[in-house]
Amino acid sequence: MQTLRAMGAIVTEVAAYESGCVQTIDASLLDRLHQGTIDIITFASSKTVRCFHQLIYPPNTPAVPTWLQTVCLASIGPQTSAACQQWLGRVDIEAQTYTLEGLTKAIVQWVQSDTPRR
Repeated sequence: MQTLRAMGAIVTEVAAYESGCVQTIDASLLDRLHQGTIDIITFASSKTVRCFHQLIYPPNTPAVPTWLQTVCLASIGPQTSAACQQWLGRVDIEAQTYTLEGLTKAIVQWVQSDTPRR
């Protein structure tokens, strides 16, 4: 943009979207996680992993929730997988093509495989 401005162009920046983290997790969703009725949690960005971590780990609570040990963690690609490793301690599925379609394909392959379920 600086180059365009230097050439005399008028540049107007427009935010296409703004992302943020929710402050609380929906009680019914939390109940379903505790009951073990959710099989897979998908992550499409490192930020979603960090935000999820903040929701499920109250401050000064280092213990991994028991229900997290039984759910599959699926990542859209290497950077998101690294965040899963850092914030959640593991990743179970990683898309080979770093798109939502690639993530869906990786989950379908995982479900159809003989991979032991958690």
